[in-house]
Amino acid sequence: MQNPLPEKEVTCKCGHSFITRKEKSWCEKCCRGVFYHRKDRRFDVFQKYYTLTMILVILGFIIFTFVGFFGKPLFS
Repeated sequence: MQNPLPEKEVTCKCGHSFITRKEKSWCEKCCRGVFYHRKDRRFDVFQKYYTLTMILVILGFIIFTFVGFFGKPLFS
């Protein structure tokens, strides 16, 4: 089991402040993630953009394949 972090007051972007011992907590006012360490927030933003990019690449590949197999004979 991990050792609990010391209590720290964190402030959300909406201005709501609260005390937490967790690495990631949720703001009770706006439901955004609030992080204990700043570097964790940067990693979360990077991970969100990476996931969105991968989903768009996969959807683009599926559409490209669909048009290649079924669209080409229909338009020829």
